[in-house]
Amino acid sequence: MSGFKLNLQDAKFVLAQIKIAEAHAAGTPIPQIWVDFYGNVVPAGTAGATLAVPTTISPYGLRTVDGSYNNITPGREFWGAADQVMPRALTTSFRDDADGDIFFAGPGAPLTNTNYNGTGTVIDADPRIISNLVVDQTLTNPAAVQAWLDNVLSQAKWVEQHGAKAVQLFPGDAMVPNGVYVTNADIAYIPNIAPDEGLSASFNAWMTFFGQFFDHGLDLIGKGGNVGKVYIPLQADDPLMAGTDGVLGTSDDLPPYLQFMVLTRATVAPGGGHEAVNTTTPFVDQNQTYTSHASHQVFLREYVVEGGRPHATGHLLDGANGGLP
Repeated sequence: MSGFKLNLQDAKFVLAQIKIAEAHAAGTPIPQIWVDFYGNVVPAGTAGATLAVPTTISPYGLRTVDGSYNNITPGREFWGAADQVMPRALTTSFRDDADGDIFFAGPGAPLTNTNYNGTGTVIDADPRIISNLVVDQTLTNPAAVQAWLDNVLSQAKWVEQHGAKAVQLFPGDAMVPNGVYVTNADIAYIPNIAPDEGLSASFNAWMTFFGQFFDHGLDLIGKGGNVGKVYIPLQADDPLMAGTDGVLGTSDDLPPYLQFMVLTRATVAPGGGHEAVNTTTPFVDQNQTYTSHASHQVFLREYVVEGGRPHATGHLLDGANGGLP
């Protein structure tokens, strides 16, 4: 590379990082690794040797896969490391909504607990109700109707088709002066408009893809170690109730014993309470794909056999279809 040069001191520094990482991988804790002037790992207390963990802002050695010792401020050695209790920004508050949700898990009395302040089974229809309200883009949703009326591109298309602007006569209904009613198909057209009046690009599917990438680099909470689940009864007008034909009241409607959803509560961290362990590092680096544990990375890398022993090539697994995501 033009203009890029390494001197002897640079080479020594790079060698030191490799030696420290090798010693750490062999089982020696980073705070106990000593290196000499040439970057060689030496016994503790060797004349002229220094500890691998300096007092500067950055640690020595290659960055660990599990995030440990990537922050060398005293007391923060495991900040950002995998398998740590998920930190909270706010004080916990688990309330009982006491809204009377029930669930029949079988013969006998129904389950009625609506209080999350514990580790048992909870009955709560609200998550599905909220989800349905958020995605409801029909005339039955006043918010969707208003969003359609407020969108200049939606209204421009309507005027082009009908020659008059749509007006809302009363909540939940919309029509135009010439009596042409707005349909669900009409209000399905609500184009994205940038908040700065179109000066910037509007949102698109790329934002969804990036959101998934971002989330998959932040957290992964274990499930199943909790004694309870969250049962979510479906409402009578839930789209899932209508079966494959999408029409309520027909023969393929969901049978009563399937009219619910179920979520597994997070595994409780050692010590109890409502804390949970994050099994990945909280860095936006796709660690759910490429792992947060050195032992797991072994299964993602390519090895070749030389002299009867496997050796890492430095590549990820590959194949006819392109290898890992």
